[in-house]
Formats: sequence, structure tokens, C-alpha cells
Amino acid sequence: MDGSWDGAGPVDGRSEADLVRTLAKAADSAPEPVRDLLGAIERRRVRRTRRRAQSILAVAAVIAVIGGGTAVARGVFPHRGGEGPILADATATAAAETPTSSGPKPTPKPSRSGTRAPGAAIRPAAEVWPAAVSKIPAKSADGWKYRPITALSATELLLAAESSFEKAGRLEVYDTASRSRTVLAETPGPEGVKGYFMQSADVGAEHVVWYGTTPNNGDKWADFWVVPRSGGTARQIGEVTGEQAEVQAVGVSADSVVWSVDKGGIYRMPLSGGAPERIGGTDGLHLLSWPWATDVGERDFQKSQTELVNLETMQTFEVRASDGMTAFRCGLEWCFGSGDSEDNRVVAERMDGSQRRTLPGLYAMGGRDLLARDFGLFHVSGVVGRDERGEEIEDHSVPVAALYDPATGKLAGIGKSDGKGGGGYGHGTSSSPTSIIYWDEERRTVRRCETVDAADLPRPSDAPVPTGKTRSCETAEEGGGKEFTVVNLLAIPRTE
Repeated sequence: MDGSWDGAGPVDGRSEADLVRTLAKAADSAPEPVRDLLGAIERRRVRRTRRRAQSILAVAAVIAVIGGGTAVARGVFPHRGGEGPILADATATAAAETPTSSGPKPTPKPSRSGTRAPGAAIRPAAEVWPAAVSKIPAKSADGWKYRPITALSATELLLAAESSFEKAGRLEVYDTASRSRTVLAETPGPEGVKGYFMQSADVGAEHVVWYGTTPNNGDKWADFWVVPRSGGTARQIGEVTGEQAEVQAVGVSADSVVWSVDKGGIYRMPLSGGAPERIGGTDGLHLLSWPWATDVGERDFQKSQTELVNLETMQTFEVRASDGMTAFRCGLEWCFGSGDSEDNRVVAERMDGSQRRTLPGLYAMGGRDLLARDFGLFHVSGVVGRDERGEEIEDHSVPVAALYDPATGKLAGIGKSDGKGGGGYGHGTSSSPTSIIYWDEERRTVRRCETVDAADLPRPSDAPVPTGKTRSCETAEEGGGKEFTVVNLLAIPRTE
């Protein structure tokens, strides 16, 4: 996987409920999950109905139980685990097909002739915001894979260069105007610490900070690093253990690294080094983007935000979700929410409840909607009807997802469907809401099948051993890996 990928591909013969049950059975023996696992599970193109929206949230909840890690809004699990085995191969989903009769299968027919999906009218981001869309290489000059983090300006992108899966070795800046790249800093990690992985980074006015952990060791330990925004040699600020090391988000002020922890509460440590200090009055708060914090954590998939706090002044702004709204999240001006379990449509409104609007054809992503500058990121409905078996029929010409700018009301499609129900996109891995969305237009979904012994297929430990032969199919992504198409939110004008 490259980046925090939210992709899609058909799953043959299994529903999300089956996946949830299988994951639950594996909970006791599953190793620490890596950052992109939920994004990988969402690689199946999420059908835009209430049933499938609820299933995605159920899968997210099960994964959180399995890993005991932190589920986060912008990349799922923040603790990168590196080379070790994970619960499932994130780039492929296998399913068994029971042989059926040789009779003719029903021919899919739309419920209404000529019906188009609501998302079919969404124009691509390159047409809506041409100055904000560009191509960048997917690999560094020495072949390391890039993982986009966030944008530094309208033309500069901050990237992590990884020598192996999730093993970042340096930070680079790519300029989309000059098509040049510059090394910002090496990210070697502390000497003598085994199993170390750089985690989320964040950008301040003068500095870039990040933290690292040893996620596969079971230790409650983390350290923090800083480098000038102009580049240079990275310097370790300090180390923490215990609850203080259960880092959920990180940021930087003029003189301190700041972070929030899983259970709520915000700490800081001087950039010059020193003892960590808990910021008073932050019980239950989670860092959004310095100096702002909220009362919802990134495991709170269905909890609505009720306040936004300025940590410099400790001024609190009340947030009131409209009746029936769940997973209500606010940036600095705009909020997004979705209906209850019976209605997953997206609603946008200002923090004071004014300028409310419903966004037809868009569906919430379970608390991962809010990006930098209060942009929203949503799934798009591609359903045009049902076939004779009651299965949904999708229009694969619709975009994989959509970006919404509440300041201008503009909507743009992102990602590219491969015409087979597959397609995907990534979002930057910064701790603060990211300003980068990207995808690989050359990736495609492929499906391969073979006849195997039914007893060789994975199954719950308490399930009976099947006999005979069965058809096993694997849906995976292949191709691509040369360049990304990137949408830089900092390059989008905020006027009509």
C-alpha cells in the first residue's frame, strides 16, 4: 500500500458482516495492525447505501478491538508496524465460491432504464480546480516510495520517503511548479532502539515535528523530533513513557511540541528539551491542529463533537449538532455530519447552525470527513438500481470519492474508477487535517480464480472442516507505482 489508501474493489461472495465475524474470530491471535489496515479493507468500493455505510463502521469497530491500537480519522492506525505480518494482505481479498448449477444466471437490469448515478454529474477535480491538481513521482530519485504527508504551500508538498513498507528514512519537499525535490531532513531514529518507526508528522509556522514509537515491542514509549521548516538536521526533543506515550495526535507551537493521548488530555514539551507538562484544563480533549482541540477522539466514530477549544486562550466554542446528526465534526468554521443509522446523507453547516445544506449523493465516511481548510471528503453514490437477484447495480463512471468546499459550494470528484468497481485514493498522513489527496491512475483491479481444496481455505477455528473442491477467487490491485495525481487544497481559491 502506498499512503493511507481508501480504495475499492469487489469482494466475491462475502459481505462486510462476514468480514466482521472473521476478524472477530482472529482477534486473540492478531498482531499489531499497521496504519493503513482500515483503508485497505475499504479498498472494496463502498456501495453508497445505508446498509454498506453501517457495515464499514462495524468493520472499523472490530479492527479497533483486534489491534488494541488507536483508530484515527486520517489514516486509521497511527502506529506503523513495518515488515511484520498483519491480519490480512491489504492488497488482496480472497473469497471462496461454492459451485452452482450450470443454468443461466439472471442478467443485471437497472430498476429504471437510463438511470444515472447521482455522482455521475460530479466533475473531476482537474476541471474544477485545475491549478490545484498536478502529477508527482511516486518514488524518490533513489527508488524509495513516497508517502504524501501534507502541503506546505500552493506548490510545495511534504513527502516521506520510505526505504521499505512504512519505514520512513527522510522527509522531502516536492515543488509542483519547478518539478524539483529537496531533502528537508533525514529521519534516522534514536540509536540502539530496535523496531523504531516514525509516526505522524505535523507542520508549524517555523518547525516540522514528528514522533516515533516501537509498536511491535508492546512498550509504552515514544520520542519526539523537530527540524526547521527550512530544513536541516533533525533533533530529538525528548522521550516519554506510560500514558504520555499513547500519542494520538501531535503538533507544534512557537516553542513546544504538543500532543494529545488516547484517553484525552494534552501535553507539551519545550523544543529545547525538558520535562513534559500536561496542559491544565485539557482533560478529555484531543488535539485537532495547534492551537485547536476538540472533545472527540479518533476512536469516537459515532460521537458528535460538542466543543472547540483554543489552547492558547482556553476559550471554548460550543458546537451543537442538528437533530438526528451523528459523527458531527467541525473545523474552524464549518461542520459536517450525517444522519442516524437510517440516513447517512451528508449535511454541512456553520458552527452556529447557519447556512445548513444537504449534499445529495454523498455519504459520510465514519468520522474521517474533515480535511484542511474545512474541506469535506465523502463517498459518492454509484448505485443506479438492482438486478433480478436484488443486488445493487453500480455506475462505475462516477468518481471514487468527492471533495466539497463549503466556502464556495464547489464539489469535485477524486480518484479514478477502473471500470470494474475498483479504484482508490490516498490522503496525506499529517497529524493535523491534511491538505493532500492523491491517487494512482494506473492502478487497476484484477480478479484471478482457481480450483482448490475447500479445507485449505481460511475459516474460523470452530467451523467444521469442509470437503471437496471449491473455486477460490482473489481480487487485487496491480500496475501503477510511477506517479500520483495530487490535489493540493492550499492551491484552491476560496472565492466564488
